[in-house]
Amino acid sequence: MCGGRVSERILAIVPARGGSKGVRRKNLRLLHGRPLLYYILQTALQSRRIHDIVLTSEDDDILSYGAQFGVLLRQRPPALAQDDVPLAPVVRDALDWATQQRGPYSVVVRLQPTCPLLRPETLDRAIASFLAQDVDTLLAATDATHLMWREQDGHPVPDYAARVNRQQLPRRYRESGAFLIIRPQWVLAGDGIGPRVSIMELPEDEGLDIDTKTDWLVAEALLRRLRIAIVTSANAAVGMGHLYRTLTIADALLGHDIAFIAVDTDPQALALAREHGYAVVEAAPHEILDRLAALQPHVVINDVLDTTADYVRRQRDLGAFVVNFEDLGSGADEAHLVFNALYENSRPRETHRFGHAYFCLPEHFAYVPPAEFRDPPQTLLITFGGVDQNNLTCQTLDVLPAVLERAPLASVLVVVGPGYAHDADLAQALSRLPQPVADKVQVQRSVRNMAQVMRQADAAVTSNGRTVYELAAMGVPTISISQNDRETLHLFARYNRGVRYLGMASPRTPQQVQAALVEILTQPEARRAMREALLAADLRGGLNRVIGEIHDAYWRWKNAQ
Repeated sequence: MCGGRVSERILAIVPARGGSKGVRRKNLRLLHGRPLLYYILQTALQSRRIHDIVLTSEDDDILSYGAQFGVLLRQRPPALAQDDVPLAPVVRDALDWATQQRGPYSVVVRLQPTCPLLRPETLDRAIASFLAQDVDTLLAATDATHLMWREQDGHPVPDYAARVNRQQLPRRYRESGAFLIIRPQWVLAGDGIGPRVSIMELPEDEGLDIDTKTDWLVAEALLRRLRIAIVTSANAAVGMGHLYRTLTIADALLGHDIAFIAVDTDPQALALAREHGYAVVEAAPHEILDRLAALQPHVVINDVLDTTADYVRRQRDLGAFVVNFEDLGSGADEAHLVFNALYENSRPRETHRFGHAYFCLPEHFAYVPPAEFRDPPQTLLITFGGVDQNNLTCQTLDVLPAVLERAPLASVLVVVGPGYAHDADLAQALSRLPQPVADKVQVQRSVRNMAQVMRQADAAVTSNGRTVYELAAMGVPTISISQNDRETLHLFARYNRGVRYLGMASPRTPQQVQAALVEILTQPEARRAMREALLAADLRGGLNRVIGEIHDAYWRWKNAQ
């Protein structure tokens, strides 16, 4: 506690009964590892404006616990300890008693333990607002603007003038127990609220009032909310895959406070992250640690390929729990947790998770079922990721006439990503196709729901990255080609019988693609066996597995400190 203005002596009163009907003995029940009462006492103690704090209760256990905080303790008279006693006389009694102990106060702040998420800085802003206004009472409230109903003569009737969208309704507020700020003369009179009332709207979390077990579960979840900084990169050199994966992870962590640090990232990739609703901070490589220091995250997620030991140690020195993806550098041994879904390791470190079981499928794959097996096949999908650095799209189009001569498909879907930079070559490749073939080709860019596109395909040609896993989850027999040396380390395509892996891109790649496509498209039993092999891989549970591992590992680490 420390003093506010010289002219204002401010008393905080915390009423805390031992009994409770909604949640039994909730004021001392452990919420996120601490008694519920702990949170509001800490908020009051950290306020820069409150002079004294009175904890008023009839319960000896509550008063004994409050004594640990050095606050004033008021043993509530028996007449004020009953279930049907309102708060006004309890606050009046505490004010009278505190005034006798410490002298008069000019402002009273009632704080209820049932609002554990109120922040000290919010409380101080509320007090400052009260002092700046010519009002008798300042109430905490949350937005309750909805289509409301009330009972009249035993029947429900609408409590609104017109049935319109929520945004068009007049504002309504729900009073919160987070705080009530009042002049003492109004505490001593009537129902404990002055005639001139102002409202301060709180964010939904800070205004949460715990009345039920459901409220308790919500508060527990909010107290476990983390600040998470995601460091990633997306450009022509590294592709878009890192950004796609981190957006998938961020979406699965909905509710946490998430910010992206985008390192050497192209404008279209920055726009994509912002379209998802996340704060994005741009950074050069040498600026990453400064950006992290400003954000003060609980968790740092690095998806920037290989890191150095010094880079990760300095993140740990900031007090962060560090999670790395696709990291084969020395920094992987310093991170608290590492996921390498594209690689395999038969003897991983205790903190490392390898293999396809940890692949993070984008969320739309969760609600799109796998492709149906069709014979004869109807559709071929050609897609080489967000960048397609070797322009394998055009090379595959060049062999398309020969493929369709042997396997007369109805359509060919070509999907290029936002980083694809070969538009002129693509136009020429399309112009070289015979008209009957060209009529079957549909080119799409930056598809939002790849699962729906993949579900249309009977076979696919792609690079040896994350798209292989996405196609596997949809049961699409796949031909895979590595675009660079790193992709040759992705082993799923080598051992799963549902993928025909052609190795590193080379001058022979078009002929290899042609032969493999003809074989797959003209042999239905082989194609069926490929589909079954792909669907047997456990890919759809990977995202939940990763999120669960991050949560569990973080809290084990946190609780061990």
